[in-house]
Amino acid sequence: MANQNGAKYGFTGLFPIKMDGHSANLRTLLRSLDDKQYYPRGSPLSEVPIVHMSRFVIVDSLPYQGAPAKLDTLNSQYLLFACDYDGSSLDDLIHAMVDKMPEVTAIWDHCVGFPGTESLDRLAAYFEQCQLKTNLLLADQPEASVNDILKGLMYRRRLGEFIRQVQNQPPGPAALQRDFMLMWQSLQDDKPPLPGEL
Repeated sequence: MANQNGAKYGFTGLFPIKMDGHSANLRTLLRSLDDKQYYPRGSPLSEVPIVHMSRFVIVDSLPYQGAPAKLDTLNSQYLLFACDYDGSSLDDLIHAMVDKMPEVTAIWDHCVGFPGTESLDRLAAYFEQCQLKTNLLLADQPEASVNDILKGLMYRRRLGEFIRQVQNQPPGPAALQRDFMLMWQSLQDDKPPLPGEL
C-alpha cells in the first residue's frame, strides 16, 4: 500500500474551506496552535501519541509560471493536512485525534462537509473522501514507534552529556565504568519523554 511504510501510515488530505471569512479565521487559529501558554509541548498534536509529524497549510492559490503556461485557479481555498503516524489505517489517526485533541472540531469546522466528531465512522469517511494517495512514503525508521524514537533521542542526549562530562574531568577506568553503569541504569529507570519535551 502506497500510504504505508512498515508500521507507519502517511495521510495527506485537501479539505475545501468554507467561504465568507472562514479562511482568515482558520489561518488565525492555525497560527495559535504553537502558543506555549496553551500548548506547553508546542502543539495540540503533541497530545496525540501516535503522531510522528504533521503539517497544516492553507492553499489559497496556485503558482503561475508565466507565459506560455496557463493560469490555473481554484474554486475554493483548501486546508492541506499531512500527517505521518503509527498505524495501518486512517481509523487509527481519527480515533487518536478525537480522543486526545479537542481542537479537531475547531479546525475542521471551517471546512466544507465536516460531519463533526460524534460519529467516528462518518469522520473517517470524510477524511477518506479528501485524502490524496501517497505515492512514496519515506520513513527513516519504518518500524520504530513514536515512543521508540523519543526513547532513542533521550539515550543519545544523555550519552552526549556523559561524554562531555568525561572529557572535561576524565576519571580513572574503574570510576568511568561505574559512572557509565549508573548512567545506563538511570536510563532504564526513566520514562521516555513525551512529544515536544525534547
